[in-house]
Amino acid sequence: MRDQGRLVEWFDEKGYGFIQPDDAEKERVFLHIKDFARPGPRPIIGCALEYLVILDERGRFRAQQVTYLKASQTRKASKPVKTQSSFQASPWSAMQMGIVFYFVLMGIMSFIHILPAYTLLFVLMMNVLSYWLYSQDKEAAQLGNRRVPEQTLHIVSFLGGWPAAWWAQQKLRHKTQKQPFRKIYFCTIFFHLLLILWLISPLNVLRGS
Repeated sequence: MRDQGRLVEWFDEKGYGFIQPDDAEKERVFLHIKDFARPGPRPIIGCALEYLVILDERGRFRAQQVTYLKASQTRKASKPVKTQSSFQASPWSAMQMGIVFYFVLMGIMSFIHILPAYTLLFVLMMNVLSYWLYSQDKEAAQLGNRRVPEQTLHIVSFLGGWPAAWWAQQKLRHKTQKQPFRKIYFCTIFFHLLLILWLISPLNVLRGS
């Protein structure tokens, strides 16, 4: 599948950089100087490009058969503009409201000792760890370094780091389209909520011990 975008980062001495697709919901694409379809001028930040998107052996999106585009050849990026306006009109999504409700509820249950007093602190620590792991994985994907195992991201999400995981996905534009990662991520939320229900239920044999 061929796509269009603009070069947003370029390391000329190393001969590689990153393309931001015109569709802002898509993740950045790795570009190496040898992936141009034919020799030409050295790329500069901001130049418009058309390219074939592949998934390389490191699990990152990579551009191949890259060509330069003239202004008349670029497609109008109507989708990102529409997305931005809808975001401004409705800044509070269902997930955002759910996250706020979750933290308020966890705070109340910790304060009145329905849950152990340290529960909220533990959840906050898991969220800090979750965002940090996503940022490290994003950087590793861009540089071609060793990735953070997806299993680790899911475990931290299950332990309460799912709100920061969602925020990192949106903010860093990372793991937003990959399947089945997204399905498993939402499963971790479901099982985490089941865990909370079990902790506060009479079935929890550890309560009061």
